[in-house]
Amino acid sequence: MAKVGDIEFLSQAVNSLDQGLSKLEEAYNKKDYDLFNKSKKFILEMESKIQEVANEQ
Repeated sequence: MAKVGDIEFLSQAVNSLDQGLSKLEEAYNKKDYDLFNKSKKFILEMESKIQEVANEQ
């Protein structure tokens, strides 16, 4: 069973991913490669953290 803390973390992580995807799209459209790479790295790190929490269950 999922813990309350895990559910709260996942909710925040999903919101952060949404913001990261918006930044990624913005960077792509502006051809801002530095921001694009930072956003991509952030998204991959968040996915990894989400996967860690999901695997604990």
